[in-house]
Amino acid sequence: MSLPRIHELISLKGKTAVVTGAASGIGRATALRLAEAGASLYLLDIDYEGLSRVRDEALSYGVETELFKVDLSRREEIDRFWSTIKGREPDILVNNAGIYIFRNFIDVDDVFLDNIMRVNLYSMFWMCQNMVRSRDKEGA
Repeated sequence: MSLPRIHELISLKGKTAVVTGAASGIGRATALRLAEAGASLYLLDIDYEGLSRVRDEALSYGVETELFKVDLSRREEIDRFWSTIKGREPDILVNNAGIYIFRNFIDVDDVFLDNIMRVNLYSMFWMCQNMVRSRDKEGA
């Protein structure tokens, strides 16, 4: 017995989703499943070439896909993204981006830890803050 395809279970046609860390791994897989369900996509990552490959795959589902090279460790780049899509705000936000460059625990310094926290924690806060702000008129 085969499992149903996602578009047989749910339709996201007419919805737009933001996926951070969309160039590879879980972000890529999430973006493609959202596309399969019919959602238009805003894909964010620092790896623009990876985003281009994901876009090419997503286009097979016939959805609109926009790419944004964003360094999620930089709040100003996140805010610039939201300014760019003003008036075309998403319905769905998937905060997927995360990094960890392996380093001996004892050798982790403030700069290294700060960069990890900016991508893995602060960027999620900044993205959510912008999402809520963008939906304020809708009572979200």
